Amino acid sequence: TTLEEAVVTYAAADGLSISAGRQLSYVGFEAYDPINMYQISYAYDHSGGVQDIYDAYRDGVSATYVGDMFSVSVFAQFVEDAGDATAEDTGFEYVFAYTGVENTVVKAIFADAPTYDVDNYWVSYKVSDDLSIAAEYAEKDNDTGNDIEGWLLMGDYTVNGKMSLTLRYSEEEIGTTSYEKFTIAPNYAISDELLGVIEYSAQDASDNSENDFLGIRLLYRF
Repeated sequence: TTLEEAVVTYAAADGLSISAGRQLSYVGFEAYDPINMYQISYAYDHSGGVQDIYDAYRDGVSATYVGDMFSVSVFAQFVEDAGDATAEDTGFEYVFAYTGVENTVVKAIFADAPTYDVDNYWVSYKVSDDLSIAAEYAEKDNDTGNDIEGWLLMGDYTVNGKMSLTLRYSEEEIGTTSYEKFTIAPNYAISDELLGVIEYSAQDASDNSENDFLGIRLLYRF
């Protein structure tokens, strides 16, 4: 077993908080954890199951300031040195968020890690109580080559009090190979605690390979 997340947060001043421990990366519009996702699979997972651009959890210290129309965050991360398992390197993530327009969130996120850099931009807009839409662009430059570029468009529509429907289209380019992915994922609240998610995704690649996905997930909240 491994420790996934353990964070201590201190409210240092009005709008300013400092956190230390193992924390989730800021990079990405889509959530890393299943309980916060609209669907089952990730937009950028050409091989299935593993995110190609986003990171998971890192050890480090972060500081966040939240104002009326914007927020700023900095995350200093301590990661294992790629060439020496007994040493540590330092990486940084920077987040600038604008919330000055009602029902709209705009974010620019930058990651400066020991072996790669990420530029990430996304915007989400709540059209109505029933409809939310979002768009994202992300680019990952690896020191070893095979840079990755991806973007997505998604919409989530609440059909009624129990059912919603998520549609997503995404593209990803790794080196000289590109991937197109279309996802449809209905969500149904079986009860106040139990949520069912069904997803079908079709992925086509420029090398003529195909990777279709069908999955069912039950999430129990307690």
